[in-house]
Amino acid sequence: MKDWLDPIYAPWDGNASAMARDIDELPVTVSQWRFRGRIPDDYWAKIIAAAAAKGHTLPYEAFIHPDKRLAPAGAVAAAGQ
Repeated sequence: MKDWLDPIYAPWDGNASAMARDIDELPVTVSQWRFRGRIPDDYWAKIIAAAAAKGHTLPYEAFIHPDKRLAPAGAVAAAGQ
């Protein structure tokens, strides 16, 4: 399991099968995303919409591994000072 994906699964209390039902995918598919530590970008919008229907906000950046996210422009300049 990949902890950094937990916020994406949180609207479903961490339950991959519940998420799968809401996005009309097989539970094994959604479980494998967590196991692999990556959710294919083709599914991001569907997951974001399903989370919103449950009253949760998921930004697109939540789907990108923290090590691969770009730093805010000001952070790079501040680090160099």
